Amino acid sequence: MLATVSLVLIGLIYLVVGTYNMMPPILPGYPGDAFFPRLVLGFCLVWAAIIVARGVFLSQAAAAARREAPYVDLHWLEFASVIALVLLYAVLLEPVGFEITTVVLMMVLLVPRLIAGPGVTLARAVLQGFALSVATMLILYAGLGPALKIGLPLLFLPIYFQ
Repeated sequence: MLATVSLVLIGLIYLVVGTYNMMPPILPGYPGDAFFPRLVLGFCLVWAAIIVARGVFLSQAAAAARREAPYVDLHWLEFASVIALVLLYAVLLEPVGFEITTVVLMMVLLVPRLIAGPGVTLARAVLQGFALSVATMLILYAGLGPALKIGLPLLFLPIYFQ
């Protein structure tokens, strides 16, 4: 796994270097074409570096003492459902609007995971999921809308934030 992540890390560095060939922003104050790729690649670089550093600095004896699994257990059904939900989100974003689509997607993803907690009732999970979903939607709106000047298909937020 360490060798694979190291190769991925090298590939990510190559891709980050490639973003410097992208077109610079046309207007001052806008992030430009390379902003989002660099953001995603930077996030991936940080996690790949953490995995490589962890693998280099932790000995096999320490990992065995903690009884860590030497593999990642992937749940294919859950993975496929998340991909389907993201595709459905992309399709429904324009006709339904950013606010409703984001809150519903977050609720569908969060509530089953919150219910799995010990002693959590369905009502509490739905309430927590709704609060987290609305907070996520507002943070995304603030980060993408006014801050980065990215046009979002909004239905009711322009009414409240004008």
